[in-house]
Amino acid sequence: MSLGFMRILFLMLVHASLALSAFATCVAPKNPIEAENCLAGNPPSQWYIQGAGSSNIRGFTTDISANVGQTISFKISTNAISWRIDIYRLGYYQGNGARFITSVSPSVSLPQIQPPCLTDSSTGLTDCGNWLISASWAVPSTATSGIYFARLIRLDTGEASPSIFVVRNDSSHSDILVQTSDETWHAYNEYGGSDLYTGNVHHKVSYNRPFTVSNGNTWLFTSEIPMIRWLEANGYDLSYFSGVDTDRNGALITQHKIFMSVAHDEYWSGGQRANVEAARAAGVNLTFFSGNEVFFKTRWEPSIDGTSTPYRTLVCYKETFDNAVTDPADPPIWTGIWQDGRFSPPADGGRPENALTGTKTGVSAPPNPPSYPIYVPQADGKMRFWRNTSMATLGPGQVGTLPTGVLGYEWDEDADNGFRPAGLIRLSTTTESVSNYLTFDPSPPPGTYSFPSGTATHHLTMYRAPSGALVFGAGTIQWSWGLDATHDLSGTPTDVNMQQATVNILADMGVQPSTLQTALGLVPALASTDTTPPISTITSPASGSSVAPGSSVTISGTAVDSGGGVVGGVEISVDGGTTWHPAVGRENWSYTTTFNNNATVNIRSRAVDDSGNLEVPGPG
Repeated sequence: MSLGFMRILFLMLVHASLALSAFATCVAPKNPIEAENCLAGNPPSQWYIQGAGSSNIRGFTTDISANVGQTISFKISTNAISWRIDIYRLGYYQGNGARFITSVSPSVSLPQIQPPCLTDSSTGLTDCGNWLISASWAVPSTATSGIYFARLIRLDTGEASPSIFVVRNDSSHSDILVQTSDETWHAYNEYGGSDLYTGNVHHKVSYNRPFTVSNGNTWLFTSEIPMIRWLEANGYDLSYFSGVDTDRNGALITQHKIFMSVAHDEYWSGGQRANVEAARAAGVNLTFFSGNEVFFKTRWEPSIDGTSTPYRTLVCYKETFDNAVTDPADPPIWTGIWQDGRFSPPADGGRPENALTGTKTGVSAPPNPPSYPIYVPQADGKMRFWRNTSMATLGPGQVGTLPTGVLGYEWDEDADNGFRPAGLIRLSTTTESVSNYLTFDPSPPPGTYSFPSGTATHHLTMYRAPSGALVFGAGTIQWSWGLDATHDLSGTPTDVNMQQATVNILADMGVQPSTLQTALGLVPALASTDTTPPISTITSPASGSSVAPGSSVTISGTAVDSGGGVVGGVEISVDGGTTWHPAVGRENWSYTTTFNNNATVNIRSRAVDDSGNLEVPGPG
């Protein structure tokens, strides 16, 4: 027996064991996701399509999502005289990854020859909305929310291509609302010869297009699918949203305990971000299991197919790299990178993403991007995020290592840029030399952003918002590779420490799995009951000390936690609490700065524990 076959047999036995543990509760499923995954799945050989599939049958849905009970329509281009659509729901399903739902037949006479797509050479836009509807599916009112995979199949040749859409449940109060990264899928979709990267002009892309997937790193099956498989395997109570829905139906986010961003979630509109920030203010927890997230600011326009259908044209002029205002809608709407404030006001840029997610893009992807491990020094391993993992038992000087590949292919940094959330906690520390490091050079005005080589430091992070909402930031596109090994660009092993840490953070947000994969060594986690913040003390310099202007001063002190946790971090203010900066260290900490004048300085400190409880500082 070959080693390869032995490995396949082993995986089948593992899936069978996990399936038995999951099916043990199928007599009384606790939520729709558990019930759905009790149903028999279909193996990838029956449904999966690599990349864009065949160019001889292509199509798209007339909306990226449909609510249960609504009808979703397909526009298909092929010269075939016989074809059908097989619809699958993506999930875990005993490791199969999908379940067959139904087949849809054409609603028109065949062959149906579609007209050429509409184009706008001034923006690079290709809009195929002028195609005629070819088939429709009435989504059952009983359908389970999820990501649905439509397999478009020529019955004469067997050639096939995919179309992806989301089934929502707008009345759902599921624990977790998972947002797809559909804006990123379309930003990298080259159908028609242009996306937001290629072509002579690339300012607009249409959702009215089939998918052409040339960059596997940006596609659903690379880093989103392993998260979806893992969440559903563990029976988390989920429903699904597209990025479009987060903008147009954002008020529904508050019906859930957790809003989840996954994988390469790079493109966000102003309305999308505003709605997520409003949800955070309302107490909804946020998890960004994503990297390069909320990087480009976008806006929406209607389709150009004569119907003016809203939310079908994604616009991003990438004004940052023009070093000028080039979007006709600017002002007031900026469409460059979120952190670029050179031309705002009067526009609405200059709002770095770390104000929301905790981290901001630091490392972009060169050709053939490398991936890295995530390192967890002993001090970081003490954080409750790592409870019930080997990271929690590291000895002095030891550093835990998560699999190579989980940090990539683009990743973030914790930036002390004036937008850092109060009480941000670092949960890991990885420093690497990189070839594409996002850098801003202010000279000559207005300055330029570029990607030279440099040194970048990544941290997993967490903070508690004033509303009480917890916000977790993985700061890497490929965190999910440590959770489930079935995905495109595979090869990174799963890691029980990452799986358990994910269980832990979701538990701290009040969410529990119903079919925890205990066969893999996972154990239940409980939410923190610690509500007492730590106390910090400044020990140097002494009150009343004098410092010569222009000299470097190290402020140092101690912090202690008595609420049942440990100190997660310390922040220092040298302007009486107006701005704050992260100190080095935790129980013993320091911060070095320079005072440039003889004015009296009010120094304050505040500490945060590993549950996100932030000290209210004294008067200084």
